[in-house]
Order: sequence, then structure tokens, then C-alpha cells
Amino acid sequence: MTSPQSDPTFEIVRERTRVRALFEGHDIADSSDVVVVREAGRPPVRYFPRKDVFMVFLSQTDKVTRNPDKGDARYFTIYRDQHIVDNVAWSYETPNAPFADIAGRIAFRPEHVEIQVDGHSAAETEIDDEGVDIGDQGR
Repeated sequence: MTSPQSDPTFEIVRERTRVRALFEGHDIADSSDVVVVREAGRPPVRYFPRKDVFMVFLSQTDKVTRNPDKGDARYFTIYRDQHIVDNVAWSYETPNAPFADIAGRIAFRPEHVEIQVDGHSAAETEIDDEGVDIGDQGR
């Protein structure tokens, strides 16, 4: 997606392969239906469908933040193997229209959760040209 001035501000694509989220070596999400948001000047953020997140390890917190572009984010704490990390995941339940594709999906803080794309660390890989653009152009 691009702004009206042709200055790319963000794009939303789908990963074409399996993506996993691991917390201390344990799966907390595993999906072939991950949406990636790429914003100018920021690392890509991968959003997992809730059905592919092991919600038994997450508990919603009271924290809510407001992003002027996306809307209100609700946060989750991970409880796994007696390890707890507060507000490590978030979800935009009803995001603003340009970000409708991430509605209800869950993203994780990369400093606490390792993201693997097709078996490789997401920190070492970048979305390639094979990502499928799912948003409208010209925003």
C-alpha cells in the first residue's frame, strides 16, 4: 500500500510459507496463514490467526494502547513452563480500515519470541518478492 503522494508508508502481504513463533524453544504459534505488516522505518511484524496460536499459554491483560493508524491494541501475557512475560503479544480486534487484514490476529514482541519463517529465523530473513500483497494500492 502506498500513500497518495506515492511515498510507501506500509504494505500488507501474506507469507507464502509456514511461520512459527517460539517462546524459549516451545511453539506458541504455527501457521501457513500469516499476515505481515511492513511499515517504513520499522521491522516487519507478523500477525498469526488466533486459531493457530496456542491460546492456552496466553492471558489477556488490561493494557490497551492506541495507534493512530491501526487503532486500539489489546495485550497478552505468556505463561509457559513457569515462565511469565507480561504484554508480550498484541492484537487489533477492530483495526482501522487500511489494516483490516490484521483484525483479531496476534503478533509477538521479537525480543521475547523467536519468529521462524520456513525454518529460518525471521531476523535473518526478509520478506521476498513472493509475498502476496493483500491490501489495496494508493492509500
